[in-house]
Parts: sequence; structure tokens; C-alpha cells
Amino acid sequence: MQIPKYHIYVDYSEPEKSGIRYNVSQEELVRVFATPFVAGQSFWFMGRLLNPIKVTKIVIFWSYETADKLTLPNQENLVTFKDKKYVIQSIINSKVKGAYVCTEKFLPSEKTLMFNQLFIPSSGVALRRIFVVSGKDAEMKKSIIGALTKLKLVPLLLCEEPSQGRKIAECFADFTDVSFALVLLSPDEYYCTKNEALTKQKLKPQQQVIFHLGFLLGKLGKNKVLVLFRECEGFQIPDIEGLKTVAFDDRESWKLALIRELSDSGLRVDADNILK
Repeated sequence: MQIPKYHIYVDYSEPEKSGIRYNVSQEELVRVFATPFVAGQSFWFMGRLLNPIKVTKIVIFWSYETADKLTLPNQENLVTFKDKKYVIQSIINSKVKGAYVCTEKFLPSEKTLMFNQLFIPSSGVALRRIFVVSGKDAEMKKSIIGALTKLKLVPLLLCEEPSQGRKIAECFADFTDVSFALVLLSPDEYYCTKNEALTKQKLKPQQQVIFHLGFLLGKLGKNKVLVLFRECEGFQIPDIEGLKTVAFDDRESWKLALIRELSDSGLRVDADNILK
């Protein structure tokens, strides 16, 4: 079964930030772009954090082939052709074989978008965004994102957000409204100490995840960081005094702990939505 690839064109008031992002999955399109945009919140696009108010045009299209295999009417390659406005106009006019516009499937009408954008929270109002740091455990990440979405919170995945080559300390300035973080630890890598037999290897989280955990603890404090870890034999998590940890279990008791910690941090959440 072929899976569609989605492509997003954004025309921005600052031309250097306009462009087309190719070959995006439907899940990523909805989570990273459509959901925050429709809610009137800033969103990541091609390594930049954009303000929805400054967006002048959006076109979403899909194809079964990856974008580099699509050809324009002039026989130029879709991805390498520099005039992106010509590219998108050709797609709108159905002149690119295998590419189909689907903007309305993911975004409401222009009138609705304008209404939402008029109510973007001011700098003094929390956007209800939550940092999420995760490793390679896709099932764990999906469950956490789903839980946060049901609680009407917006997850920001630090390990996936484009950084424009900046260090996390520099990127952190873009998220001054975020005051809580979830760090997901999963058994992603093997390690053993010096002179120890390979048969005695243990499991540990990705090093990048541990680095982000330490950074967030320093920036937000231990009371604003919750660690959820996958239960697994031989898996070791950092031993940090005062660190809040919860086992990510099949019984989903972690949801109660999540609700409690979010509530204690000052975020109002509806427990019924997540426990259904």
C-alpha cells in the first residue's frame, strides 16, 4: 500500500522565510504545522519559528512519489527549481503529474483562520505548550503526544524541532512561555564499562536525551520536569536526587501521575479527557 507524501508551501511576509517543505508524513503535518497554525500559535517551518499572522498564503499538496521524482511543465525537477511561486502555481493548475492539492483537508476556510489569528494569546498569557524530549521509542512518544493533545496542551518535541544550527541554549529563548517538560527515557543504546565483557552490556537512553534532561533541569528546576521511563530489564536511568520519575507501564497508571504533576505546576487540565 502506497503512503502519500505531503508537501507544504508557505508564503511569508518576510520573503526569505517563504518556501516549500517536501516529503512530510501526515502525522507530522498535523502535529507540527496544521494544529498550531489553526490555533493561532507559532509553528516551525524549514528551521524557523514563524508567526501565523505573517503568513500570506498556504498550499498543501500530496503525491505518492517523493518530491524529487516530480517534474514541472518545463521538465525541471520540482525540488531543485528555484522559483517556488512558479512551482506552486503549476501544482495549483494541475500541471504537475502526480501532485494533488489538499489544503482544505487540513486547514479551515480563510475566514476561520483569520478569526483564530485575531485571538493569539498575548505575551502575558501561557500558550499551554509543553516541552517533550524523546528517544527512539515511537510508541511511547505517540502515547504521550496523544495524552497531551487530549488535555488540550501543545507538545514541543525538542529532539525533532529544527534548530537552524543553534545550540539548545539559544533555541530556548524561543520558548519563554513554556514552564514544564516531559522527558521520555527509553532503552535505545547499549554500553559497558571499560574492561567489562560485552555479554554484560546494559541499556541506556540516547546521550542527546540525557543532555536535554540536564539542560531542562537547570532551566526549569526539578519541580517542572517529569521523567517517564520504559520499564525494561538492564535499563538504567540517571540517578539524580529529587528527580521526578514515573514508569511508563501498560496499565497506563502514568496518566494519573502526569495529570497530578501538570496540575501541581499550575496548568488546568481535564482529567476525564485523558482517562477515557
